[in-house]
Amino acid sequence: MRFFISFLFTFCLSFGLIACTPKASQEARLFDPSVDIWPHDISDVPRDKDVTYGRLANGLRYALQNNKRPENEAVIRLTIRAGSKHESEDMSGGAHFLEHMAFNGTENVPEGEMVKSLERMGLSFGADTNATTSYNRTDYRLNLPEVDDEIVDYALFLLREISDKMLIEEEAVERERGVVKAEEARRRGPQYDANQALRKFIQPDGRSLKRPTAGTPESLDAMSAEKLRRYYETYYRPERTFLVIAGDFDLAKMEAKIKENFADWNVTTPIGEEPDPELKQTEGLLAKVYDNDELTTSVTFYSAEAPKPRGDSLAERRMSLVESAANNIIQIRFNKRMQEANRPVLGAGLSYGPGRFVTNLNASASAKENDWRTAVEVLEAEIRRGRKYGFQQAELDELIANARRGLTDSANYAAKRRSGSLVGGITGAFSGGDVRTTPAFQIENFEKEVKTLTLKEIEEKFLQMWPEDFPKRVWVSGPEMQEVSEEDVLAALKAARAKPVDPPAQRQKLDFAYQDFGPAGKITSRTRVEDMDITQITFENNVRLNLKKTDFEDGWIRLTATVGEGWNYFADKPAGLSDLASSIAGGGFEAHKASELSEIFAGKSIGLSLGIGADRMGFSGSTNADDLLIQMQAWTALLTHPGYHPEWREKFTESIEASFHTIDSTPSGVAARDLGRIWHDGDPRYGMQEKETYLALTLDQVRAVLEPQFETGAIEIGIVGDFDEAAVIEAVSKTFGALPKRRAEFDPIPEAFEARFPKAGRVTLTHTGEKTQGAIYMGWPITQAWSLNTSRELSLISRIFTNRMTDLIREDLGLAYNPSAGSNFSRLYDGYAYFSASITADPKFFDAFEEAAGKIAADMRSGGITQDELDRARKPLLESFERAERENSAWLGLVARSQTHPESLDWRRSRQKTFEDFTPKQLDHAAATLFAPETLHVVKIVSSRED
Repeated sequence: MRFFISFLFTFCLSFGLIACTPKASQEARLFDPSVDIWPHDISDVPRDKDVTYGRLANGLRYALQNNKRPENEAVIRLTIRAGSKHESEDMSGGAHFLEHMAFNGTENVPEGEMVKSLERMGLSFGADTNATTSYNRTDYRLNLPEVDDEIVDYALFLLREISDKMLIEEEAVERERGVVKAEEARRRGPQYDANQALRKFIQPDGRSLKRPTAGTPESLDAMSAEKLRRYYETYYRPERTFLVIAGDFDLAKMEAKIKENFADWNVTTPIGEEPDPELKQTEGLLAKVYDNDELTTSVTFYSAEAPKPRGDSLAERRMSLVESAANNIIQIRFNKRMQEANRPVLGAGLSYGPGRFVTNLNASASAKENDWRTAVEVLEAEIRRGRKYGFQQAELDELIANARRGLTDSANYAAKRRSGSLVGGITGAFSGGDVRTTPAFQIENFEKEVKTLTLKEIEEKFLQMWPEDFPKRVWVSGPEMQEVSEEDVLAALKAARAKPVDPPAQRQKLDFAYQDFGPAGKITSRTRVEDMDITQITFENNVRLNLKKTDFEDGWIRLTATVGEGWNYFADKPAGLSDLASSIAGGGFEAHKASELSEIFAGKSIGLSLGIGADRMGFSGSTNADDLLIQMQAWTALLTHPGYHPEWREKFTESIEASFHTIDSTPSGVAARDLGRIWHDGDPRYGMQEKETYLALTLDQVRAVLEPQFETGAIEIGIVGDFDEAAVIEAVSKTFGALPKRRAEFDPIPEAFEARFPKAGRVTLTHTGEKTQGAIYMGWPITQAWSLNTSRELSLISRIFTNRMTDLIREDLGLAYNPSAGSNFSRLYDGYAYFSASITADPKFFDAFEEAAGKIAADMRSGGITQDELDRARKPLLESFERAERENSAWLGLVARSQTHPESLDWRRSRQKTFEDFTPKQLDHAAATLFAPETLHVVKIVSSRED
């Protein structure tokens, strides 16, 4: 619930990251092996000179950028222009299937060894080793924890193995088939099916519809090693490959390594075709009604216009800026209405996408209850209002202020960008045929263009973008649509067009009402934690402030303000009240409704998110040095003058109604609703409550709980980042430090809030989705009392258990894509802890999973953890510790409570050595007390469908 709201993010992205906006007109020639051309070669947009570009004789392209954030690390991304659109008709899902096969054996890496070898070097599967397949391409990513020759050489060796040395053996394909099918099944559901139907309606011949990235159950069943190899040899080729590396390395040395590994990669098979996406739309106005009781009601307007191929130039960037401004003013109007009382719809938005093959115009709205007619009216009226009355200077000023803030922050932060971000930006720009520029150029160009940006120019562009005959397609989906006809929809659109529209309300800049909280607070104590460079301050009113100054993120600050207690303070209150309380931002302030905050905080990085945890509640966010004071003022004002306006409760009610309408349509939704309560032995405070319980909650109940905490509860503030210490202390002294005296200590968790894991047993829950979708959760209670050392042992045992599950359940048995294991072992609740293992998969695999997980548990209990297993689990963890030392986000949690929980500092000091000293024998001893079979509790989630 940040009020640097989603549309502001959207706008800043539109202005600030235009270089990453797909413009596909040059795709084919950029990958032409006979033409050594880059986007910046044919554009007047200045490129980022810090990026070194190169091309081997075989056509492979590469880009390198030296970067010391983090030091001694690097990120590599191998992008191959081979996605689902390149598949033949008989192998839908083949590109994604092939991506899986990359980890299942190459000429020089046996099946199952690639991930293990990377783990031994400190890379975690998923976090550091991953791959993705999309419509246009396949990406392989490696985050290298070190850049010594051994690791870099091995990483490039593996990527070369993937490039042209996959074995693709039939037996391995058969083993992986179940994993790929499980991943495809996870994507299916009411919303996925509805999206596919919508795409078929608006683009019936679109190739992406015929080539879903995950494939279909039928196509995956028919997939063979021969089909995959044919695709592999056709599309995995150097001239379709782009290798990007950013990190702390010598450029010349890295270029030499690329040539050494990839220069001899040559493919003799004919190059594959570049298919047309077949985006065509028949003439005339059409409507479609889609009935599904598992959906919330929504309306989509769509038109496809003639393609508008656009390269990347200063003129095109100017045009994109004007288009973004026009669309985002309408989006602001939508979002303001969504913050008001009696909002007509739950949400609304629009998008305009010029492309090589088609220009897409789209507007959509989520209806309240089943009132699709009002959604039609809202979309039609707002676009027509923009056409008829144009825009206001205050609206444009707000957009410019927010864009300027985002671009300025980006430019300030440029020197401290992470290597992963750089790799993603370089890859994205090139894939879209755009010039990779610098944040400094983006803000410079923005300031130059907005000087001459006028309302007239924006209004004229809006008229061009959104013609009077928009839309050509109207889609209505939701429950209880059996009696709604396509004629009804067209009649509703006609009636909406016949209604007059009023001019928009006049906008004006508003000032924040809460800037003075009394005399600045005085400091009563100030200490230093020298080895961690933490300053600890206490004000006269008992507010605590902890500071750690870093240079990890230029001009950027991360902060939290813990205020009073969390769930424990709600222990004797109506269940679910903490959920309503945590949405406090929806109420704004006494003097400002939530709908006014976009004007008030225009050009500011402000967050109003309230989090309520087990033992604490408080605010968290990030901002820049310029906005720190107003961020502190906003949080303090929420304590002193929260707005209990009725739209807060109204929006909460509508979100509950919408959530409960669809929550039982998937296994994950049912688990989110019920599993927490079941594994707390039926305690109603866990999991989700009954819908009626939420609907009965009131703002008066929230006020009764929050007011005592906000008025007198203990406060501890943590701030980490690039700041002037004196300025930060002054800002806090004028806000939180100026409040009346607070309680000095946080209350402990009361005994009434203790939790219990259930006795051994089995529970079966149902969802309303497809019969092939399901989930199984196995839980074993942990009987040991909490201790720091035991918690660390359990973290390694969890990783080893997960690795064994991946080896057995995913790789050997092919049962599921995502087997997971973990321990819940909190020091907050004595006697409550458990270990769990789970998969999301077809229920027909549940017995095999339970048997396999049970065997792993029995093996763990009987000992036999090997040194290699320990090293594979430990090395990525140790690497993450080293990385955390250079991350503000990793420091913030420690700094934020360093006065009230000083023991956590000692825990941080000892963790590296403790984990380094663990032995297999120690972990065997710890595991011997876990996984008692007679204590197992199992929850299964299966479909209730009869078909």
